[in-house]
Amino acid sequence: MNASGGEWEKPRLNVAVIGNYLPRQCGIATFTYDLATWLSRNLDPSSDVFVVAMNDRVEGYDYPPVVRFEILASNHRDYPRAADYINLSGVDIVCLQHEFGIFGGPRGIYITDLLRELEKPVVTTIHTVLSDPDPERHRALVEVCDLSDAIIVMSEKSVEFLKEYYQVDTSKVHMIHHGAQDFPFVKPDEYKGKWGLSGKTVLLTFGLLSARKGIEYMIQAMPKIIERYPDCVYVVLGATHPPAKKKEGERYRFSLKGLARELGVEDHVLFYERFVSLEELIEFLAACDIYVTPYIEKDQIVSGTLAYALTVGRPVVSTPYYYAQEMLAGGRGLLADFKNPDSLADAVLKLLSSPELRNSMMENAYSFGRKLIWKEIAKEYIRLFESVLAGRKVAVVPSQARPHVSFRDIPRPKLDYLARLTDSTGVLSRAHYDIPDRASGYDAGENALALAATVLYRSQTDDENAAELARRYLGFLRYMQTPEGKFHGRLSYDLEFTDDVGDEECQGKVLAGLGVTVALEQNEGLASLAKNIFDDVVATLELAELKAMAYAICGCYHYLTRFPGASHVAGALENMAEKLNEAFERESSSDWRWFEESLRSGNGVLPRALLLSYRATKRDEFLKNGVESLSFLTELCYKDGIFDLIGDYGFFAKEGERARFRQLPVEAASLVDAYVDAYVIESDEKYLELARAAMEWFLGRNILRQPLYDFAQGSCSDGLLINGIDPNRGASSTIYFLLALLRMSTAVHVEVIGAETSVS
Repeated sequence: MNASGGEWEKPRLNVAVIGNYLPRQCGIATFTYDLATWLSRNLDPSSDVFVVAMNDRVEGYDYPPVVRFEILASNHRDYPRAADYINLSGVDIVCLQHEFGIFGGPRGIYITDLLRELEKPVVTTIHTVLSDPDPERHRALVEVCDLSDAIIVMSEKSVEFLKEYYQVDTSKVHMIHHGAQDFPFVKPDEYKGKWGLSGKTVLLTFGLLSARKGIEYMIQAMPKIIERYPDCVYVVLGATHPPAKKKEGERYRFSLKGLARELGVEDHVLFYERFVSLEELIEFLAACDIYVTPYIEKDQIVSGTLAYALTVGRPVVSTPYYYAQEMLAGGRGLLADFKNPDSLADAVLKLLSSPELRNSMMENAYSFGRKLIWKEIAKEYIRLFESVLAGRKVAVVPSQARPHVSFRDIPRPKLDYLARLTDSTGVLSRAHYDIPDRASGYDAGENALALAATVLYRSQTDDENAAELARRYLGFLRYMQTPEGKFHGRLSYDLEFTDDVGDEECQGKVLAGLGVTVALEQNEGLASLAKNIFDDVVATLELAELKAMAYAICGCYHYLTRFPGASHVAGALENMAEKLNEAFERESSSDWRWFEESLRSGNGVLPRALLLSYRATKRDEFLKNGVESLSFLTELCYKDGIFDLIGDYGFFAKEGERARFRQLPVEAASLVDAYVDAYVIESDEKYLELARAAMEWFLGRNILRQPLYDFAQGSCSDGLLINGIDPNRGASSTIYFLLALLRMSTAVHVEVIGAETSVS
């Protein structure tokens, strides 16, 4: 093992680094490039360092040979494949770069599929540690920490946050600074000419442009600065952040230019609108007199650009975000108030008016920056790698077992067939074979569940096609809503309502679909409209049918995961849950543990509703009866590893014969939902096994050994008949399959906690 001091002896280690990588344009890509490069330089030449690169687009990037495996972030199946590749590659240790936004699934949870499958020790560098995180971020980061042998953070505040907000054992957390390039100490005038800035006093902000950078406040400070120093220019260097550009284009940059014009400082605010190379960045930093980071959020826990500025030896004016407070201590910069142009201007003027103070800060910054150069940072990483390998674990492995149920060969969700059945109005109900049947018209309940499926799909993939489908289904539901708040059940193809109001099950299904949308949809317009429609329904909600109430309970539960203080929704949920629970206790007996005197279709929604009611209220009777009714359903339908579902040619009355055909997709999907929620609550892997078995009913694990799902076109048969599968492939069948598949894709990513967690 290398000692912390003395001559460096290059060890032999094979390292796989996981993260974004150049030429992808983002800070994580640059960091991963630097880390992999400097690890190679500080390891024995016989060592092997390679990169597993994260892609945000199907076509990937033109990577150099050091990238040997690529993961499409939205494809959950790529993650265990990457683990297989690493396990077979002779790697000694894996170094993961963790940032919420670069992995697929809610808050990047798909990365845990890779970590669970790895047989190698893992050291994870966490680039963002939020204080007081939302439940999904908390769950995602805690799981990554649990699956890592050691954690690296880049500030002392990050260590505090991991302990306080995530309850991470700090014995496995190590603070290693953000690395930066080494550069000789030079005076700014030596580099200004290269960028056409000779004779100017240069203020510089660098980084991918986004509204959180607070550049508008620095522009507002410029008139006060220019009044005393007319030669001063403010350089804004960097391209627009790709996700921001995709969502809003160049709106933020244009607003900044407009602000500069309004204030009469457009000649003193210069925009270099491109992603610069590392060499260019360092030379820009060398040319500036003062580096400025006017971020608007205190929670900024690390800033690579600030580290770069210090290694070049530039004094800094910054707002007091956490990282700046740490890095600018010891006379390396000045702090100004958040969102305060006057405070920023005063700090800049203080430095400009005092060459002695500015020179002192330059020296302090450059001296401190020697600790940040990549040569030294890479050595710290290698020492930690050696420490992990010496004992295999830096901290005790958490005792909580992770799920061992394999989901690797479950198909990837696809919306192709659902899109085929959808026209400008909504999704058509039925199909002749796989040809849309326009005479069947449109069903409100089906469109609501299609909405839920597309929102779930988009939450896992960020697919804009799914967003467009969601808009169509939500618009359809708004059109179907009556002035009293309820919904028409059906609409003909020529857009005539076929009823005054839909049945109760229709109302419940609409609430279920809207609830998922409220809980998970990130588009404010879609989520807001779904919430408004939901609120109109709940205000007049009166249901008597148990299954309708069960669907409505599911919708209310999801709604409450986003708005837990919504007392009107919480009250509606508890009221319906009490009625459902009373029905179970009234009708059940030792040999018939059910809510009614017969079982029909979609039975799993009834126990699921009680399970979700328990998660929302913590009332033990809901859990007891939810588990008991689900066990009864399992005993009836699960034999020898196969689900033999109750058929709709007669169903199953308490004193009658059980129908075995036609078995419907809604029944299998309802069981997947119920088992996943039972697993979340009970942490018993038998429920994951059952969920998988119910899911595989669609794929041929049924009494006829025939798949209902068409892998090529993404459609699902309407049912299992006595002599084969139904050749028709209507909307509801494919929607229920999609909902079950999307639930399964998140099944192993849920933590056993209460109603504050949304499990879609």
